[in-house]
Amino acid sequence: MSLHVRESLAAVLVVLAATACDHASTNPGSGSIQFSRSISLPDAQSLFQTGPARVDVGLIPGTLVARRVAIETTDELARPEEVRSRINAISATADQGTVTLELGGLKVGFNSSTQFRPDDGDSDEHAALMSEGGGMTLADFVAHVQADLAAGRHPAVKARRAPPATPQAPGDATFLATELRRDQDNEHPRISLNVTSANLVTSPTSPPDAVLKLLGMSIELRGSDGTTRLQAQNPEVEGERDFEGMVRSVDQTANTVTLADGTVIHIVSGTEVDAREGDDDEHLASLAEVQAALAASRAVKAEGEGLVTAASPLTLDAVKIEFEAEELPASQP
Repeated sequence: MSLHVRESLAAVLVVLAATACDHASTNPGSGSIQFSRSISLPDAQSLFQTGPARVDVGLIPGTLVARRVAIETTDELARPEEVRSRINAISATADQGTVTLELGGLKVGFNSSTQFRPDDGDSDEHAALMSEGGGMTLADFVAHVQADLAAGRHPAVKARRAPPATPQAPGDATFLATELRRDQDNEHPRISLNVTSANLVTSPTSPPDAVLKLLGMSIELRGSDGTTRLQAQNPEVEGERDFEGMVRSVDQTANTVTLADGTVIHIVSGTEVDAREGDDDEHLASLAEVQAALAASRAVKAEGEGLVTAASPLTLDAVKIEFEAEELPASQP
């Protein structure tokens, strides 16, 4: 199973060599630094006033209410922007089309230049496509989504694009994906986007306390009743890398998970583990739940961001992580 990191392993080794002398002072695993801190709405307004920022917004499924908003450091501005949601509809011709998302009815465009990826958690689909040359065509993607929708399923998708030179206007709902990845079992919608102070509008009365205007949608922030958590990333934490893969094993004593390719992910005191929403049985919120799922022969996918602490085997301290287990059969409680 592939692990997605932004630079090559060679680049990772260069970074490790260059930072070895001062890594102890910034390594989150040492307990000397926190990845993020809780902030108030006025704090968020102040951060937006300093210039463009990246926000990572996790939403309550089926709503436009934010569960968590993280304001990230300026080095995140160059990373791909991302929208993740379940699909309600798809429309396509031979070389272009749109998917309509459950998230606010947002329409994500794609064309012949878009890269299409299978779901890493769907072993049959992934193996079949890898044996045919390692990719997924536009026609493959459309056919799989249409089949799911016809069967009454609403597959999730992760849409990515390169960030625009300047943050997109709050009311502009345009999103042309450079990459579309099927994300079959993921129930949690998310938006990661560059913004300015114009995107945050306070409310005269609560709730909501404010709205975050993203891609033409108004995302409610409800901090006063405890629904929404606002966080700011520690500016000393830089150089996060994405990881994604199927979990091979869990060591609860060492607080680690090992992915199928041997990568070790370390859960530390500051790691943000995505919480379960309601009775969502697929979203796992602890290593104990991951271990139990594996013991029950359920495949579990892990993805998130982390800081590299060792190169062989590749080891990361997780800044944030989420675990998704394969869906239980309909006959199983």
